[in-house]
Amino acid sequence: MTWYHQLGIKYPLFQGGMAWATNVELVAAVSNNGALGIIGSGGRTASELQEMIHQTKRLTSSPFGVNLMLLDKNIDQLLQVIYDEKISVVTTGAGSPKKYIDTIVANHIKLFPVVPSLKIAKKMLELPVTGIIAEGTEAGGHVGTQNLSSLLEEITSLCPLPLIAAGGIHDYHSFSSAKNLGASGAQVGTAFLLAKECQISSTYQKLICQSEKNETILISNKKGHLARLLKKPSETSSNQSLKSAVEQGDLLNGAFMAGTSSAYINKIEPAETIIKRIIEK
Repeated sequence: MTWYHQLGIKYPLFQGGMAWATNVELVAAVSNNGALGIIGSGGRTASELQEMIHQTKRLTSSPFGVNLMLLDKNIDQLLQVIYDEKISVVTTGAGSPKKYIDTIVANHIKLFPVVPSLKIAKKMLELPVTGIIAEGTEAGGHVGTQNLSSLLEEITSLCPLPLIAAGGIHDYHSFSSAKNLGASGAQVGTAFLLAKECQISSTYQKLICQSEKNETILISNKKGHLARLLKKPSETSSNQSLKSAVEQGDLLNGAFMAGTSSAYINKIEPAETIIKRIIEK
């Protein structure tokens, strides 16, 4: 049995957590069509996460996961919800899960940390994780400094676990390229922002549809952390609000996060169609 069949999914494909940009209809649609839908818990309260989990369970009987931003101040409360609701897969970013690993394992959760570098990958492989998500700078939102191809080349030889590629993947060709470099699965975010089931603002979706090659940019915030956003609207900043972009399409205060794949996707389609485009030749 393959590693992803052990997760209860048909395809080796994860939907990126994407914080405020995920909604229950998108998560359920992804899971209902053979991939792993993932709820983004970043910025949410424990009660909000629990309600999203309950709503998702009403829309799908297939497995789905939760993404945790480990720097969130309420991480202990979010984890308790995950344990109580018996979520089987968790992806993590913005910190190390080492502090929580014993309890995570005790609750039979399969853990996939997102790593931006070989150094962090080595640290994660010292823990009892299920797999590694290698995220290149092509991805939307907060990223490291290394592109996906060089990252995969460095990690592949020392990773005995499932290695999931993230950043710039939007179709069969881009997924195949990652597999040729050693990836055994993919995590896709930006492409799912144009899913019919995704409920980000129409302004956000329109900006992605209109985006062309080289129209995303890496921006550093005050702490030196990088994020990839759409160049348009101008004056955008990683210090601004993803929530404002998602909910209001706020061109002044919104952070319109998107990966380089935004140059190659230009229409809104059902999640099922997006999944097939990535999985099927």
